[in-house]
Amino acid sequence: MGQQEYVGHRLIDVAVLPARVAYLIAEGSSDGFRAAVRAASHRWGGMTEPIIEATSEADSKDVAKLVRIADVQAVVNVDADASRATELGDSWKLPVVAIGAMYSRSPWGIWEFTTRPESMTNLLGPASDTCFRADPKGPLWAVAVAGIYDVPNEFIGYAPVLPQQLTLLGGAQSSSATVLQKGMAGFEESWAMYDRHNHELPVVVVIAEPDSLADSLWFWNARAMRSHARIDMPVVLFPQEAIEYWLGFANDIRSAQTRSGPRPMPDVILFSRSLSDDELHQAAARAELVADDGSGVRWIEHHPDGGERLTYRIDCDFEPELFRRRWGKAEPNNFHQFVGPSRFDVALPALPSRPSAALLRLDGEPFAKLPRKDIVAWMITQRAMSIAPLSASWHGNQLQIPVRIPWLDFPQLTLSIPRPEEVVAELLKQATSSSAPSIPGTIGMTVTEQSDISALLGVFVVEALTALKTERTEHFLKELRRLNEGRYPDWLALEDAKELAREFGGRQERKFQSATNVLNGWTASEVTPALEAACAQGWAERGLGLDCDQCSLNSFIPLHATSGTAVCPACSAPALYQRENGKAVEVVYRLNGFIDRAIDNGVLPHLLVAAALKDRDPSTYLLPGVDVVVDGARNEVDVFGIHEGKVLAGEVKVKAAEFSKGGQIVRDVALSRRLGADIHLMAATDIIDEDLQREARKLCERDGIELLVLHEPQLRPGLAEQRDARKQRKAAAAAASTPKPRRGDSKASSAPGPEPRT
Repeated sequence: MGQQEYVGHRLIDVAVLPARVAYLIAEGSSDGFRAAVRAASHRWGGMTEPIIEATSEADSKDVAKLVRIADVQAVVNVDADASRATELGDSWKLPVVAIGAMYSRSPWGIWEFTTRPESMTNLLGPASDTCFRADPKGPLWAVAVAGIYDVPNEFIGYAPVLPQQLTLLGGAQSSSATVLQKGMAGFEESWAMYDRHNHELPVVVVIAEPDSLADSLWFWNARAMRSHARIDMPVVLFPQEAIEYWLGFANDIRSAQTRSGPRPMPDVILFSRSLSDDELHQAAARAELVADDGSGVRWIEHHPDGGERLTYRIDCDFEPELFRRRWGKAEPNNFHQFVGPSRFDVALPALPSRPSAALLRLDGEPFAKLPRKDIVAWMITQRAMSIAPLSASWHGNQLQIPVRIPWLDFPQLTLSIPRPEEVVAELLKQATSSSAPSIPGTIGMTVTEQSDISALLGVFVVEALTALKTERTEHFLKELRRLNEGRYPDWLALEDAKELAREFGGRQERKFQSATNVLNGWTASEVTPALEAACAQGWAERGLGLDCDQCSLNSFIPLHATSGTAVCPACSAPALYQRENGKAVEVVYRLNGFIDRAIDNGVLPHLLVAAALKDRDPSTYLLPGVDVVVDGARNEVDVFGIHEGKVLAGEVKVKAAEFSKGGQIVRDVALSRRLGADIHLMAATDIIDEDLQREARKLCERDGIELLVLHEPQLRPGLAEQRDARKQRKAAAAAASTPKPRRGDSKASSAPGPEPRT
């Protein structure tokens, strides 16, 4: 067995976190809320799992935003209508499971990859009497604050206790002494960000009627959506009775405001959906708060024990703060990558205890340029299936693997980072019934492998190659049309004619020209660098032209084959090398046979696009032409591959006007969508007007595809500047050639001159 090729040392960040869910309850269902809280209390990180009421507005953009930012893996239907739950789950692109099925593990799913909180912290044991749980039948506000925890019989004396007085739950919120807060042990954010600074965020105090579902739901989700480790923004809940009977109410609110140093004004926002403004003002007075003077955000020095008065504002329209964040405590790992399977020694981040089931999320350089497709995740982890009962998938840019800990070969993983060509082949296999390189695609791949196609981006290189192309296929087609003259409209199908032209049209002699004559309107000094660049890549060769008076043939003699005496290669008669304006012998250029055929087959625009994309992202891998069968229909896709870690497919035209033909753009975008592309490419070697781009953009937005437009500014860089420079030179030459009026002749006389003498 041969030794594997070593690719190099890479870094991978490994994060560990529980799978999390969103709970769906029927509208107005307090029992559903209690059941959801009970389920969340028995899950690691359950305090961050949102609870959503299945109202008529549950499919609004705001709820969808909450679900997206909550970053959950599934929806658990507690007691909502099953069809409505499925409808909402589909709109959020999440699997749906009934709460009973979640407990019975049937069906089995990603929602199971979590851990009971007692395995992550000291919920059970001698010190557990300092932690509170709520009475399952107690007031709704207490259930929302502390959680419902079912104590195992063997730990009945060493488990979280029911508070003798509910007032104990006030201070417990600030000291993290509830079941729900204990269940957050080891559940961290590796990154979190909010639009405002930390010291601009006030404490949010919710005052509610004891069994107000609206307030309890609002509080639960506001607390779930706030940052727990990176940004300090407490959200606390108190019952209405705290206004009259809660002796420590002021101290509990003050202890929630834990920050010293700069803080905003107001310090506290009072919120309620069940109480009036007057009742909230009474609560503020009871808590020894003073009204904010409305002067805006000011920063003053506050000290928790300094006896200062905290300010407040009533804001009934206040919405929960939504933080962008990335969950999971991460640990950097060294990864030695080989071609093929690579053993990976996994160092997990330090946690209070090791979870029995969790999600691993891997992020790092090896995955940076791979498409975020499930088939690619499978290719990477197919040899590590022993640790992953469910398939790996992508979570944003992270590779997500559900694991049971420890696994068979813990703590090792076997990862296979696929090569780009392997990924592209597998993507085509998944999206098509069959696929094969087209004729242009086969030729284009050969050119790409044999030369550096980035040279095509040089000024005038494409123009020079195109001008030197021998008119074979199109010339042959024109001759067929001329001979037919419309007399036999069904005589030969266009595609068959093209194949015939490709086969037999190539028997013409290759064209050769001097730098002076290659491009009309451009000088030899401007065109020669492009021709020399083509020679450097082996696309063209230098030589001398030979005119034979005996056989009347013009021949190309490569420079290495020239001799002191010019001899016609056709008839062996003495001849003369062509001269530039009858003076010195003139160097001419000719394409090599393969490149000449490639350009005649329309490959050049495809290669130009590939060169431009590789210039933007060197890791780009493209097939410049593929014949595919999708949904039973045969199609040709001009470009397919990977660019910037995304799947790219699209159409390349020589003339942008071809996109305006009926339905062309619609067909192109539809094909890219069926091929699973993330990016649809619309490319032409001239200018694509804004109306065509707008049509393509609208179709791509509808299908959720990114549009990438490449045309003359990107594909032929420097050409526009050369045109402008030529115009300026012509204008300057014209101005210089205009005769200047002689002194004294600034105004011509209108009187007739004298008669000429005879």
